[in-house]
Amino acid sequence: MKIPLYRFNKIIEFGKPKTVPSRTIEGSRVEFQVTKTVHGALYQRTQTQQYQLVGTDLEKTIVVAVRAENNVDDSLLARFKGETQLYRVANVSKDESNDFPHYDLVTLAKKEGK
Repeated sequence: MKIPLYRFNKIIEFGKPKTVPSRTIEGSRVEFQVTKTVHGALYQRTQTQQYQLVGTDLEKTIVVAVRAENNVDDSLLARFKGETQLYRVANVSKDESNDFPHYDLVTLAKKEGK
């Protein structure tokens, strides 16, 4: 899969939630702990692919392409740099081609709640 470098204009932070102490009555709060930051490109689905997803859990998801060396898995959460909306990694499609460079397609679904 060939993706022009200029399309990698989104910075995506991957990480996990971490409980940190606070000086409030609750005593702690959950924060997003960034473990890796990568450049990504929004990947446009075809019209046929969009129709096939209607009525499924993947209907309201977005797909981003990242370099395959980043080892992204579905146990991580993600957010775009500068935004507060968290996404869960719903799926990672590994690039099995012999082309260089390799890109993985990461499907992100909005995480409900905080």
